[in-house]
Amino acid sequence: MAVGKDLSLANRLISALPAPERALLLAHCELVELKHRQVLSQAGQPLEYAWFPVDSFVCVAMPSDDAPNVQVAMVGNEGMLHASVVLRVAASAFTGAVQGAGRAFRIPRGALESRLLEDPFLRDVLSRYAAVFQTHLARQLVCVSHHTLMQRLARWLLMTRDLSHSSELFLTHQALAFMLGVRRESVSRAASALERLGLVSYSHGYMMLRDEAGLERISCHCYRASLLAYERILEFPAGVSPGLWRGPIIGGLPADLDA
Repeated sequence: MAVGKDLSLANRLISALPAPERALLLAHCELVELKHRQVLSQAGQPLEYAWFPVDSFVCVAMPSDDAPNVQVAMVGNEGMLHASVVLRVAASAFTGAVQGAGRAFRIPRGALESRLLEDPFLRDVLSRYAAVFQTHLARQLVCVSHHTLMQRLARWLLMTRDLSHSSELFLTHQALAFMLGVRRESVSRAASALERLGLVSYSHGYMMLRDEAGLERISCHCYRASLLAYERILEFPAGVSPGLWRGPIIGGLPADLDA
């Protein structure tokens, strides 16, 4: 369907495939509407689908003994939910729940595993994205251990802006506390500090990013380093459109992601 093909270009992983391979993948995909807070997978449960967001985004959380869940990542149209399928993992290590409603392509796990065996282009792109995701998880650990709450809050606000493609964010302080793994009162104090600096404005459930450059200055370097890691690991030859290129993706894992 023409609409589906056009929307597929909005997901950066699908659009990175050459057109014939992209069509073969989409033949197994279904375009679905995702609702806010819809649970797509549960930690420890068998994987039924992999998801490629189009204009939605998903929070990825780990179960915790002393908290309901701890958010460790977000996935939007730059990636996919359940990159572990590349490694033929049958069960999810994470809980995935929709944070930003919208559309996504979903594909049954078995169908994706079959395409990975048959399509080296798909295998190359998704393997590299799996490396990106692992890098993000490692950076998250560093971020929690070494950076202030205000720095981390600025980073997550910028990440949410990037995934929602909007400076208007519909987030409560409770949702932000979940993202950061801290008490709501701590988030309220940090958000109030950002508001006093003129970087954001907030009313219940709604936040406007008023000075995005200022937020990036306050944010820890993890925000920019994560963007750099994505571009360097999923690297294409200069001047070549990824979806038109027929060769293997060049480049390798960067030796120093902070460079």
